[in-house]
Amino acid sequence: MKVKCPKCKTSNAVVPIMYGYPSHETWEKRDRGEIKLGGCMATDVDPDYHCNKCNYEWNMDNPHYGHYSDSDEEE
Repeated sequence: MKVKCPKCKTSNAVVPIMYGYPSHETWEKRDRGEIKLGGCMATDVDPDYHCNKCNYEWNMDNPHYGHYSDSDEEE
């Protein structure tokens, strides 16, 4: 099942947000745009999904109460 962004309604740009210390394979997935890194620590209120098109992030339980994020590109 494809997940659809609750804001821009696209489904081909939605990726899961991965938490924890990233492995080499995780970095490669991030570089390919298949996931977004969420940091090493996760809480119950952290978002589950990220839309690469509009940068909206949300938790599956409350998709309309998310936020727009900054890019995770390194500066």
